[in-house]
Amino acid sequence: MSVESLQRYARLLVEQGVDLRPDQRLFVRCERVHRDLALAIAEAAYDLGARHVDVHLGDPLQNALFIRRGRPEDIDAFHDRDRQWFNEVVRTRSPLIQLVGEEYPALAAELARTHPEAWAAFLSGFRDSQRVFLEHGIGRRICPWVIAPAATEGWARIVFPRLAAREAERRLASLIFAFAYADREDGSERLAEQARRLQRRARYLDQLAITEVEIHGGGNALRVRLSERARWRCCDWRTIGGQRFRANLPSEEVFTTPDRRFTDGRLVMSRPFRTPSCELVRDLVLHFRQGRIVEFDASEGREAFARWLNAEESARFLGEIALVGSDSAIADSGLFFDKTLLDENAGAHVALGQGFPLALAGGETASKRELDAMGCNLAGTHTDVTFGSPRVTIVATRSRRGEVVLLDRGSWVEPLSLDQGLSDLLTHSSTPGIQTNQTT
Repeated sequence: MSVESLQRYARLLVEQGVDLRPDQRLFVRCERVHRDLALAIAEAAYDLGARHVDVHLGDPLQNALFIRRGRPEDIDAFHDRDRQWFNEVVRTRSPLIQLVGEEYPALAAELARTHPEAWAAFLSGFRDSQRVFLEHGIGRRICPWVIAPAATEGWARIVFPRLAAREAERRLASLIFAFAYADREDGSERLAEQARRLQRRARYLDQLAITEVEIHGGGNALRVRLSERARWRCCDWRTIGGQRFRANLPSEEVFTTPDRRFTDGRLVMSRPFRTPSCELVRDLVLHFRQGRIVEFDASEGREAFARWLNAEESARFLGEIALVGSDSAIADSGLFFDKTLLDENAGAHVALGQGFPLALAGGETASKRELDAMGCNLAGTHTDVTFGSPRVTIVATRSRRGEVVLLDRGSWVEPLSLDQGLSDLLTHSSTPGIQTNQTT
């Protein structure tokens, strides 16, 4: 792959991903297969004045060996170093860059199948090791962070099964760089403008004060209620200290947290996805009544999906609804990446499980009881499933302007589709009910 693009990608992650400041520590987490990119990130960070770069290179084979042969009572001890590492990120309020892309992508599903109890316990232990970071680093916006994809030969062979392994990896890396604008000399400016465009969309949706959306087409007929506290967000954030960061890179979505208690109808998934135990589910159809999944079917992975729902009742309720238009470069590729970070940006999607307090007014400082009263899903897992396609239309049925079409057959409608027009509207609009002095 292009060394120049690799270096540009690394610099974008440091500059745009977490906006690294001089004298900060930087934490990087990835598998050992991503060593070259991790070192390029560290080099870019030191060039910008980082005090120290702590790179954690995980070994999936070592983890798998423990799951197969280790004693269940030793799981907490196995994750002690992870817990200390994540806690140090929060203690120092440092940026975190996490790279995703497995060297052995079939390994997790194999472990879930052959050692289900040990695998589930291992995942639970790892989630617990991140608890302080998730609740405070992310939930309270103490730390800037970005999650970004990195190509591997094993992953690439899933995306491009007909290509030779090295060519497949080169193609996947090229796409990832293109999605992040790392293939261009003006990539930083392009990425910043994309963030501004998504912020403008989120602001406009906020100003509509939407309290209900309906999803039609492609077999869908779903009504989703939003809290009056719902706020539309995108990946562009600031920490409580004012440091800007992009939670996901790439990202094409604007999203909010629905009221989990009021979802009714039928939702048809347009893409496969994986459960938290990494088992693949295809052609999933969900039926909701009073917020809860009451029926479902799938052509593949139905039993795995049922196991997840039976193990976690709150996964039967929504935690997120996100809008993604057909202007997405990921959608335009026509590929299934088998990676949520990319596939969720190919179309509108919902998440089963955990909601985002960040997307509720006052949610970041609310207690769990208060969040529950707002309808925020307090599940322990968050799993995105994509339903958007060129056949799907999404309408705000209750808003300050009455009924407003947001996506028509997969495409943003005006003014959401017209970046300059939307910018002008937010600045100068006299449309009744639209306030022009709000910010996200």
